[in-house]
Parts: sequence; structure tokens; C-alpha cells
Amino acid sequence: MKKFTLLKILTLALFVQTSLAQTLPVIKDELSKAHVFTKGDSLIVSTGEVERKWLWTGNGLVTLHLKDLTNGRIYANSQKKIKCDWNLQKGDSVPSVASLISLTAKVKDDNGFSNKYLEVVTHVKYESLKLEVQHVIWVYPGASGIRTQLKIKAMPGFQPECFPKPDTVKKYFGSTQPVPGARTEFLPLNLSVKNSRRYWGYYNDPGNRHDQSMDMLKEEVVKGYPVFQNEVIDWASGIGVEYGNEGVCIVKESHKCVNQQGHNTGSFYSDPGGLSVTGLGLLSDEIVADRFRECWANWTLVYAGGNDGMQLSIKRFDRARYPVFPERDALIINDTWGPANPGGAQFAKQNYLLKEIPELVDLGIEVLRIDDGWQIDPWKKSEVFRPSYPDGWTTISNACQKYGIKMGLWVAIQRAKQADLIKNLDEAKVVTWKVDFDHLNNRSAFENRFAGIRDIMKHSWMKTQFSFCPEYDDPRYGWYLGKEYGSIYFQNIQEALPEHLTMVPYHVLRQHWLMSKYFNGNKLQVLLQNPKRTNRERSDAYQHSHSYCFAMGLPFIPVFFQSAQFLDMEGRKELKQLIALYKEHRLRMFNCYSFPVGDIPSNDSWSGFQFIDEYMNNGYLLLFRELHNKEPRKEIALKFLTNKNIMITNLESRNTLEQKISENGSAIFSINEPASYLFLQYSVAREK
Repeated sequence: MKKFTLLKILTLALFVQTSLAQTLPVIKDELSKAHVFTKGDSLIVSTGEVERKWLWTGNGLVTLHLKDLTNGRIYANSQKKIKCDWNLQKGDSVPSVASLISLTAKVKDDNGFSNKYLEVVTHVKYESLKLEVQHVIWVYPGASGIRTQLKIKAMPGFQPECFPKPDTVKKYFGSTQPVPGARTEFLPLNLSVKNSRRYWGYYNDPGNRHDQSMDMLKEEVVKGYPVFQNEVIDWASGIGVEYGNEGVCIVKESHKCVNQQGHNTGSFYSDPGGLSVTGLGLLSDEIVADRFRECWANWTLVYAGGNDGMQLSIKRFDRARYPVFPERDALIINDTWGPANPGGAQFAKQNYLLKEIPELVDLGIEVLRIDDGWQIDPWKKSEVFRPSYPDGWTTISNACQKYGIKMGLWVAIQRAKQADLIKNLDEAKVVTWKVDFDHLNNRSAFENRFAGIRDIMKHSWMKTQFSFCPEYDDPRYGWYLGKEYGSIYFQNIQEALPEHLTMVPYHVLRQHWLMSKYFNGNKLQVLLQNPKRTNRERSDAYQHSHSYCFAMGLPFIPVFFQSAQFLDMEGRKELKQLIALYKEHRLRMFNCYSFPVGDIPSNDSWSGFQFIDEYMNNGYLLLFRELHNKEPRKEIALKFLTNKNIMITNLESRNTLEQKISENGSAIFSINEPASYLFLQYSVAREK
């Protein structure tokens, strides 16, 4: 009798498992080049450039392969059997049995905050965990990658105390060993063949990375194969698994920074079975029963063409995820805090602003952004983020309208009331907000912040945007999160005080150069100071022209972080000419992808930036010969132009020449004097 009962139980268990591994519902949808369909127990999605195939296992979806459709390369690994890409118990534990509730595909655009994509949602229940999970895929047409994200909701009986903690460590035979938390993503990459793993991430608190020893970018390449044991990296936002000149990379869409882990942002785990990603972005007590809450998303990308190709793949996907709107975001901004010494509130006073407005317009500046000091009772308990001026916004708004300049505002977002921000938006027609002094250390903080920002942007659709300030070592926004709302504000460097923030041109250029490697420049507001007012004991800025220092910001969104009233006549003339020239080309530059070229700035290098359009046929070059460089001629390696003839126009002198790019991708350039630059436009010549 006992044997019969046991046999019945085993048979029933087998039946349950078999029934759970059912074929998937039939779905089929497409959007331009993108498409999604099911076939039996498989789910296949394609952007037109990359295909990903999942298998329904009864535990969830597991990736079978990733395919680069541009060259036919398939990335897969059968060495280790993973039953589900995600695992909510612990990254290396056996996943729970799942019940498939639904599988849907729809065309969406995140309510206008992203480009259109196919959204594929797999809804499952884990009865043993008392959790519901949505696995969400965004498939952008023509994109170099695919975005995945988990959303989680508690069922009756969910026990938060049983839910796993984020990544931890354990002591084992005198060693500190990592213990993975819940897994959010998995790729079956073959790490037994020749490969290397490139990890990178950016620091937060950029203003306090103020000297040549404190680069914004951390990048490490790990060589050696096969991978036998867990290779764990907890500081990086991205990993590229390099198979020669081709490969796969994953980017965490989170606020992780090298020096700020943030809220459960997890790690990358490379082992014989492939590549796993941890970090839900949810803690057990944040899982609720009344709604699904989002976990951190991941981008899975393919690339070819070595590291240059990987940079381009990241930037192309970033732009699909976070679209660029030149009519809203392509601005030249004055931020009034610039001449601070060390405080800048005096430059928010009405009399100063009324004198500054016509001077800014004369230079070609388009936005007056009033920094800290405009609000009522700044930094007191009675502080209110409404204008402290005698007649509110009337006088200043009238002056802006008279001279044709727009207005922006700084705001300490945690202390401001939503209703007050809406009033300011309506009365002052605010086109950009500098968001400062935030602290995002839990899921509610993110939800509340971005919900408020969305409401403000919807209130004035496509007429206002946000610039997030990542200063200070608090958990804020990171570099791959929240850019659908505008851009990131970079490096609060000053002219004189405080002393450690003094502007040094090659320090500024160095950080700009590093930021442009894995970050889209048109999503970064960079601050440009007056070199002639910089303290000469702490900087050689005075040996550089105004135009040289301002040109360092042209691959980005330039912020005139100084006072127009304090310019000398030579500086005014230089900047008017450069700004006018830049505006002629800004739209085309803004729509290009920008990359670092030359050597990393060190005050004796040739360095700069290359801008490349979507079709790789046209672009711009901005090259700098630094102050202590001894070479009037320099061979510079360019990107994606090997063996091509290009027509180059010097935009300032209007001289044009044709040059053949060498087999190693290089061209020769000349700058007669150090501390000078070239602003060039090029086009690929048609083959005769």
C-alpha cells in the first residue's frame, strides 16, 4: 500500500512538472524591423540586428542563445543547465516551479518617454514563494540589444523574512567568499574558449574627483580562460565579454556607481555556465501585494569591431532607450552658480540677473538657469520654493521675454513641494530644472521621485526637462538611469573657491574624454568656466583662451558656468564667434554619436573627440593640442574610417582638404601652437 501511494505521488509529481512545461500561448507581433513569436515551448524576439531565444521550462524562461544577425554569430553554452534566467531565492539555488498565467506582446512607448518598442510580458506565479513575477522584454526596432526587467508582487502568505538578502559574503577556510543574492539575468556564454571580460563603471560625486589621479571612469580587462570559478565584480555598471573583435555586453539600468553601490544593484558573476547578474533593486520588505514593483533592468547587447564597436553598440541602444529631442534638450545654458566664491547665491539676486540677461543674449546663450538663492528663505525651516523677488517672476520673466532668453531653475528636490514646482513652471515657463541634493536609497524614493517628474513633464510636454545632479557621495541617479527625463549635470568645478574645485583645463578635458567612452555626450551637461578668472596659483587656465576652454564642452550640452558681466573684450569676441559657429552645426552634432580620440588628456597630449552620424558617412572632429605638447603635427587614430577618403573642412578657417585614412585608421593633423584646437567637419568621399 505504501509503495502504491509513493508511486502515485511520483506519477502525480511527474504529471504536474510535465503540465507546467507546456507549450507557450501562440503570439506573433511586429514593429518595423522588430518581431516576436512563439513556437512550441520557445519564445523568440528580434530587433532585426539581434535575436534572443528563450525556452519555457516550467520554472520560467531560460535563454538558449543570443544571435548577432549582422554577422550570424551565435552565443550559447550547453555546459551548465540553468532552468530559468532569474532566480528569486538565491542566485545559485534551484528555482521554484512556476505556473504560467499569461504571455502578451504589445507596441508601447512608455507614455512617450521612450521610443516605440514591442513589449513582451511573461506573467508567472510561484506558489511555493507566494510571489507573482512579470518578466518584461522591450524590443526596439533596429537596436543593437534587448532590455529585460523583472516586476514582482506578493501573494497572500508571502513571508518577507524568508526572502533572500542582497549579495553577501561568507567566511570559508580563511577566505571571504561571495554569496549571490537573487539573480535577475543570465546569458549562456561559453567562457571555456578564448575570451576576456571587460568591466567598466563611472564614479558618482564627480565634482570631488578633481585631480589627475581621480578619473571618472574605472575600467578593467580580465584575461584568462577557461573560467573555472566564480569571477565576481560588484562595482561595474557594464561588462563586455570579448571574443576577439566580437562579443556580448550587459549594462545595468540602475544607479550603481563605482564608489556608490546604491540600492541592491548587485554584481556580475562569470562562471563555467555563463554570465549571471544579481541585484533586484527590491528588498523583501518592499515587495507588496497591491501592485507589481519594478526591479533593475538589464540591457543585453551584441557588437562587432572591437572596443570601438562595443562603445557604439552601447550608445545606439542608450539612444533607443533614452531618445534625444534636440528641440527640447539642445541648449546653451548659463548657470548662475558659476562665479561662486565659494557661495553663489548672490548671483540669484534680481539686480544681478537683470544686468546679466542682455549680456548673455549678446553672447548667444539661450537659457538663464537661476541656481540656489532664488527661493524664499533659502536653507531655513521656512524655506519655500517660490520666488523671493518683490513681484514674483514678473520682472525677471519680462526681461527674459524682452531679450529672447528662456529660464531654468535649480531645486533641492527633497525639500520642494510638487505644487510649488508646477506654479513656477507655469509662471516662469521653466525649460530646464537642475535637480540637486537628492537621496535615493529605497524603492519608494525612486517611485515617488520619477512619478513627480513625469507629472511635471506631462504638464508641459516637450517644453521642460530635468538635469540630475550626481554631486556628493549619496545614492542618487548613476549614469544609465533616468535619462528619459533629460540629462545628467556634471562636475561642479569653480573658478577660485573652494580651493579643491579650482578649474584646471586638462583635468576638465580628461574627465570629458573619459565620460565620452561609454556615455552619450548629448545627455551630459558640462560646466565651462572663465579661464582668466581662475586662481593662477592653483591652475594654468589663464594660459588658455576662452574659446579653447569653451570648446571642451561642444561634444556635450555646454553650460556657461560663469558670468557674462565678468568677461574681458577678447573673451567676449572669442565666445561670440565660437558659439555662433557651433549653433550652425549643433543639430547635426547633437544627432551624432561622439567618441574619444587621441591620447587621454595629460597636459602634453593630442586629444579630442570624433562625432559620427548614424550612417557613418559624415561627422565632426574636435582636436586639442595641450599646453605642454611639443608636436605641431600628430597622427590620430580615428574610428570607423579605415582606408576611406574623407573631405575635411576647418570650420573656422573654411579651408578644405582631402585625406586618405590609413590601414590602421589614422590621419595626420596640424596645430601650430600649443593650447589650441581644431574644429573640423568631414564627409566620406564617394568611391570613384
